[in-house]
Amino acid sequence: MKKILLHYIIFISVISSQIEAETIYDMFVSGERLEAISILNKLSVEENNPDAQYVLGMLYTDASSINLCNVEDFCITKELSNYKKAKKIYENLFKEHKDPRAAYALGEFYDNHWFFGRNYKKAFKYYLYAAEMGVPEAQFNVANMYEFGDGVKRNLVQSVRWYLQCNKSSLCGAGQEGIDDLISQLDTNELKLAKSMIDPDLAEIDIRITVARQIVFD
Repeated sequence: MKKILLHYIIFISVISSQIEAETIYDMFVSGERLEAISILNKLSVEENNPDAQYVLGMLYTDASSINLCNVEDFCITKELSNYKKAKKIYENLFKEHKDPRAAYALGEFYDNHWFFGRNYKKAFKYYLYAAEMGVPEAQFNVANMYEFGDGVKRNLVQSVRWYLQCNKSSLCGAGQEGIDDLISQLDTNELKLAKSMIDPDLAEIDIRITVARQIVFD
């Protein structure tokens, strides 16, 4: 199995200038990008709003893909997103709010990102935190890293545990049958242990652009 590397490409296009904007997402869809960014910056600085900070991080990450390179410092060059600024935003968000979405984003930056290089140990640390907080993508990646020993000692009990935890989310739907090859390598007690560590009540955390729909402004 391979890790999920979620490239935060935000597919926001101008649909209609007649859309009445009630959320940050509406503003982007209606083409009011500069206004939306201004509000995000204000919410981020003046109100220390974690959702606004997270969306800004995503915008900096994907600036070159969504035509934001002509806006402020969103790109280092005309074709290169300002990944350093994105990483700094996520680091501050994690430091101040312990935000699991930021933790997952930082995990991706350390997970063999072409700009920052590879540091599986750091990637695993951030992925694990996000996984424990309920990010399905992180749960899958943690399971994968335990399976292959990337950044952590290989542990099939933990691998099965996290794959099964992820299977309770909307992201992973394979069920136990999807990891039969791993389960077959565990004895009865090991499988029982793996299942005992699953949290059936762990709420799923969405790390996608849908968070922008939650940011309402006056």
